[in-house]
Amino acid sequence: MMDIFKTALHTPAHLFRSDSFYIVTGSIYQKQTFIKSNKRKSEWRDTFIKASELYRWYIIAWVVLDNHYHVIMKSPDQGADTLPKLIASLHKFTARQWNDEDKVAGRKVWWNYWDTCIRTEIDFDNRLRYIFWNPVKHGLVSQPEDYAFSNYKDFLNNNIPLEPLDLTVEVNDVPEF
Repeated sequence: MMDIFKTALHTPAHLFRSDSFYIVTGSIYQKQTFIKSNKRKSEWRDTFIKASELYRWYIIAWVVLDNHYHVIMKSPDQGADTLPKLIASLHKFTARQWNDEDKVAGRKVWWNYWDTCIRTEIDFDNRLRYIFWNPVKHGLVSQPEDYAFSNYKDFLNNNIPLEPLDLTVEVNDVPEF
């Protein structure tokens, strides 16, 4: 397994590891609610699924709210460093589409995204719980299964084939801030 560690000015460093689990969070610029409508949440979901397929990332969990999203994905056997391209594709496509719909040329839609390589099964379970309970935390529903814009119901129905977690290799990721 080959690790790729990339650093850049003014941004956190990124660890890219093949065949590993990642949590990714993306947020809207200045916490505006550009994804408030069900239509936009559906557009985000469909674009996210397509971008994940194009870059061969396996979707484990996702939730999209009015101004941010959280996902857990598994990186491909080769090409884990494609994560920035996947996110750029998702953000560029949705920003263009929503700016066209709102007739606002050049508006900044996305602020940034954060990714972390998941290190342990406990970390994985905690992140999964965080994603699915996020709509409850934000007061949108009282139970995660009541929120339409996550794949929690797929988990309840065992419709997501999970491979056994292989987290035996220690991951020394950049700490989150």
